[in-house]
Amino acid sequence: MPCPISAWSRLTGTLRRSLAGWLACCIVLAAPAHAAITTGVLDFGSTNTDLAPIGTIGGIAFDGATAGDGQGWVYGKADSYTSCTNCAGRGDFALAANGGPSTPSVAFFRAATPGDRFGVSGVRIYNPSPANTSMTVRGYRSGLLVRTVSLPLTPVSSQLVSYDLGLVDVDQVSFTSSADWFFAVDDLGIAPQPAVSGVSPASGAAAGGGTVIINGTGFTAAGYPAGTVVKFGTTTAVATVNSDTQITATLPPGSGVVDVTVSTAGGTSATGAATQFTYVSPPQAQTITFNSPGTQNFGTSPTLSATASSGLPVTFTSTTTGVCTISTGGVLTFVTAGVCTIHANQSGNTAWNAAPQVSQTFTVAAVVPSAPTIGTATAGDTQAAIAFTAPASNGGSSITAYTVTASPPDVAPVNGASSPIVITGLTNGQAYTFTVTASNSAGESPSSLASNSVTPRATQTITFASPGAQNFGTTPTLTATSDAGLPVSFTSSTTSVCTITSGGAVTFVAAGTCTINADQPGNASYLAAPQVSRSFAVTALTSITGTVPGMTGTAGATLSGGGATCTLEPAATRFIASVTLPSGGTAPHGGFEFRAVGCSGSVTLTLAYPDPLPAGVAFWKYGPATPGAASSWFQWSGATLSGDRRTVSYTVADNGVGDADPAMGAVSDPFAPALGGAGAVGIPVDAPWALALLSALIGWLGWRHKAHLRSAVTG
Repeated sequence: MPCPISAWSRLTGTLRRSLAGWLACCIVLAAPAHAAITTGVLDFGSTNTDLAPIGTIGGIAFDGATAGDGQGWVYGKADSYTSCTNCAGRGDFALAANGGPSTPSVAFFRAATPGDRFGVSGVRIYNPSPANTSMTVRGYRSGLLVRTVSLPLTPVSSQLVSYDLGLVDVDQVSFTSSADWFFAVDDLGIAPQPAVSGVSPASGAAAGGGTVIINGTGFTAAGYPAGTVVKFGTTTAVATVNSDTQITATLPPGSGVVDVTVSTAGGTSATGAATQFTYVSPPQAQTITFNSPGTQNFGTSPTLSATASSGLPVTFTSTTTGVCTISTGGVLTFVTAGVCTIHANQSGNTAWNAAPQVSQTFTVAAVVPSAPTIGTATAGDTQAAIAFTAPASNGGSSITAYTVTASPPDVAPVNGASSPIVITGLTNGQAYTFTVTASNSAGESPSSLASNSVTPRATQTITFASPGAQNFGTTPTLTATSDAGLPVSFTSSTTSVCTITSGGAVTFVAAGTCTINADQPGNASYLAAPQVSRSFAVTALTSITGTVPGMTGTAGATLSGGGATCTLEPAATRFIASVTLPSGGTAPHGGFEFRAVGCSGSVTLTLAYPDPLPAGVAFWKYGPATPGAASSWFQWSGATLSGDRRTVSYTVADNGVGDADPAMGAVSDPFAPALGGAGAVGIPVDAPWALALLSALIGWLGWRHKAHLRSAVTG
């Protein structure tokens, strides 16, 4: 409610007795908007002239008083003004008085929470004393004086007079009159310093016009002379305070990187990485300068160059990869001769638009091929065949022909399409070397290196007839002839079956297939003859015949088993006329010995005698009686005699009992039918009727023995 002037007049005489009641009637205070404050609490130090006149009022000392949000204290020297009952809750204000004229009065207030900042845009002052001609307002931050404002006071005004101050970002303010008491009202809410935590987006067009959201705290403090102010750098933006934590601003024009700040009564926000905004200029146009490289020779690797007006790097691509390829840096590789097209590009960036593509087309010219690589020259009869490989580079054009040149040049060079090329008309007996060149559409290549030296000679052939199948144990001599009359030599390709001397004498090692090669190496007049080979069967020897002492006629021995290559060695296989046995045994019909080679497993020998062997005959063998033992004669029960006693069969395992040859695949076994000798062993008889008769005889003997025992018992 406005305070009438008459009330102020009546107050003059009794001001010191009724000031509290007047305040309750007339003072209009602005309510604080944000920060809690403590007025009347200030510690500037004992030397501060603003505080010197102030003592303890109402028992409350200035350096110990604490007030809540909006609570103010009255200060003065006069004892009659020791309280301000009606001041509580009135907002941000200060009231000062003194005990007499010409005595300065002081009032001050500060933020209750350390670190809070506020602003004072202006003040309304009632000056009842003509002695008060001025007032000094001081703003402090963290105990330091940051601004002083001197106000000329209107003397003895009948109303509150407004004065502009413009104090910002302070935490303590003091008011000092020149001579008498006064009443001061701060009409701006106290606010903390605003803080910006981020802007979105953080970049925008240099022309401005976009919307930027500013986030932070302390945005709604009122009372700053220009209200809440948002600046992009030094440019003020049109902004709407959405809430204490958000502002919507229209981007003003600008350039570069600027700080976004918010200013309120509490001061101006601090800057940092989160407050930066980048103005982005619209991309500029750029062009590429790319000159034609002109005709290029195949086999070279030029590096093309191009520049962009932006200074950005230019990249290259090829649209004719069948003719040429190019690295992004511009290094060309030619695949073949033809037309090559290269594109130059610059894709741009945030400051530059992509440049228009520039293309250059040029010819890749063929060059002559590189030299072929010489191979081996092979002489013939008045001719030679020259081998070579194609050049490493065809010069960018297909090879159309190869040319062979002889040295000495007895004949004209010869052309051909591929290797080898045969050059004819040479002189037999003359040594030659050869070189090769390659040609394409650009011309002829350099010559290759010279070939090996060859001498053409007459040809010859070998006549070598097949000897047909041969029996193992024989030693044939093979023959072959050359139509040049030169001697032919022999070699064996199957030395496990047969060997042969260079003169043709064959030795059979085992049964199987024997392959013999006939060669004639040539001489100064004749080339080597083409090799001729002949293969033939070596038939195994599986039977022999011979005579037996004490018998008339011929005995035979037959080998079976041991595999297809198992054969008897003739020199080591025979019927023996005389055998000396241990322990008094005799061999009236001699014995039999054999050696079989190329065998696997066991072999079986069947001996057929012309006459029956004597009754009671036993068989002896020479060899190890047990596997691995030393060889000796021992009686053996492993043979079978036929019922007519003319045929004996027995089986010997390779390296088993009775095998006298320790070599694998070879079986050796002397054998003898004998009479007498210690420990004679009965011979199995291969005759069913004889076995039946023997069984009947044994039975009859047993019955007779039992009958004899019964007779003896009864007798």
